[in-house]
Amino acid sequence: MKKIRKILLLSPLSFVPVFFITSCKNVESESSKYKINLIEKVNKLKNDLLIAKQELNDSSFNEINTEVDNLLKSFENITLEEQNNIFLNKLISDLNFKLEGIQQLKIKNKMTSTTNNPEPLLKKDIVTQKDKDNGNNNLNINSPVLPPSFLQNLNNKKHEYPDYVKNFKKIDANIIYNEIYDRTFSIKFATKHANGNLISNDKGTGWLLDYHKYTNAPNKYKLFIATNLHVISNFSNSLDDSKNKELNYYDPVNDKVIAIGLGKSKNKPTNFEPIANKNGVQEAFKNNWIPKYYTNSKELENYDKKESILDTETSDAISAPKIVFAAFDFMRKEAIEKYQKDLKEKALSRYDWLKNQNKLEEDVLKPAYEHWLKSDMYVPISIDMAIFEVDVDLTKANSELKKWVEDAINGVDSYINRLQNTALLPNQDKEISKYMLTVDYVSAFKKYRNEKNLYNLKNIFIGGYPSDGSKTSYWMTNNPIERESETLISYNSNPVNSKTFAYPLNNYESKLEFGNNLSIADNVWRRVMASWYGNHYNINFSSLYYGASGSIAYNEFGQMIGIYDAVTSSVTPGDLLQWSGIAPFIQSDDIESATGDTLYAYNLIDGTDQTKFKNQKNSFRQNLRILYPNGFEDGNNKTKLFENGF
Repeated sequence: MKKIRKILLLSPLSFVPVFFITSCKNVESESSKYKINLIEKVNKLKNDLLIAKQELNDSSFNEINTEVDNLLKSFENITLEEQNNIFLNKLISDLNFKLEGIQQLKIKNKMTSTTNNPEPLLKKDIVTQKDKDNGNNNLNINSPVLPPSFLQNLNNKKHEYPDYVKNFKKIDANIIYNEIYDRTFSIKFATKHANGNLISNDKGTGWLLDYHKYTNAPNKYKLFIATNLHVISNFSNSLDDSKNKELNYYDPVNDKVIAIGLGKSKNKPTNFEPIANKNGVQEAFKNNWIPKYYTNSKELENYDKKESILDTETSDAISAPKIVFAAFDFMRKEAIEKYQKDLKEKALSRYDWLKNQNKLEEDVLKPAYEHWLKSDMYVPISIDMAIFEVDVDLTKANSELKKWVEDAINGVDSYINRLQNTALLPNQDKEISKYMLTVDYVSAFKKYRNEKNLYNLKNIFIGGYPSDGSKTSYWMTNNPIERESETLISYNSNPVNSKTFAYPLNNYESKLEFGNNLSIADNVWRRVMASWYGNHYNINFSSLYYGASGSIAYNEFGQMIGIYDAVTSSVTPGDLLQWSGIAPFIQSDDIESATGDTLYAYNLIDGTDQTKFKNQKNSFRQNLRILYPNGFEDGNNKTKLFENGF
């Protein structure tokens, strides 16, 4: 996995120095500018906090002032390397939270204190009817209404469910992890250059989203596998020229992806009980959770052998892969037209910086910018998700590959059956979708605060194939033993781990919430694009190392909620207690930003409801209609997700 340059992710709380996870890459000039902007926000908030807390002179507020002082010190004491975008976004969120709490305290304190106002507040003015009914006409108007622990209590609310959560059925962690394992593959690709040379340096995690069972060949399936966009950075020109151009998925050079490697650990875990933090790599090697691969191409098998990778085997059962959907240029131009001038300037600035730093690589970055400069210089928007297809004929597969595919298909079936048989699911109207959320957590909090929806998540489940820092990948899950510790606090300003939520309330980032903080990405298909659109969830207890990019994320109610795509750059293999992030599949509603801009609704899986997703032009389902207007090769247009036809 490449180092995280972050193509679609750049910040942590937004994801900020969260870095794209798989190829998770080093952020250069754009990241530096964004970091400067974040630090400026931190300094302003620090100043506002200092002023605000100075106005709380009453000794009753000493505890609150101490909390603020400790929070500010956390920024001063952290190293420059640790002051990444994720940390800075988290700090900004915490500072805003404290400031809001202090402002509330000031208002309450003013309301409950005697003043020198010509018309002072009298006791009788603040005695409510309820107080009268209870015979309480002697309220103490000089004592603060809110206790000194108000801010901490308010913060703890971000890590609490509403009472009605009891209406939703939680699924056992072992069931969820087993289903994730069955659906998940370690994936790699081979791309042939125009000069005939082969390249295979992209590796990540993919999972079975959907499948089509051929009607004219009962043991043949078309698998639709989801992963990160940056994982398929060299997945070039897999469609015919007309479709590549129509969908804007072309690589301007003549490279072409020719091979897929589907991998699975040689041994399946006998259970999915938590492992102590930083021990997962050791356990993986001890239990042989190291993947073996099957590929459609002898060329990839031979390439791996030259690289001393001996666990790749060619199979006639697998076809060459083809792109179906990429969250690249998936929104209509009208949705992002207002940002184009600024994006063009950012792209030109990055181009100049690359040239001046002698980093304009001949085979990747140079053709990317040459193509962009010769075009209309439009910068499409992106999210870190893509879906490709591969046909598998099980009559030609050996028993091992056959079991992998059958288990993945059964995993999708069991997932959908469980949701269909569950009477009530949070954030999901099954009349609209039988397989995924219909209201995301940000939209739910902003627009739909009712007993049908949740706004945070205590537990999130992820499993994938990170690497050990070399060429070896291994199976690993999130949530180490320490996740349930009743004494350890792994994240500043949070409760003890056992009470800390994986996704606390409003722990998200948006590149467009406070102006245009979109960054320029240029590492996919030699194309210049902006990253990233929508809201990004920053999560705890889930910092799987590079290679796990593209893993599916479930909530504790057994619903898939997003795709793992970012991790803090300071993470080391096996350390699961750092910040990381996921890109949600859906933003169900248009959301107005702090600057008045609108962040438009989208659905990466099915954007066909053009009343709701009117500013979206491509999704998985929409692209199926474009690629297969007459159905698949057997003339049938049904998949597991779209049983009545796509």
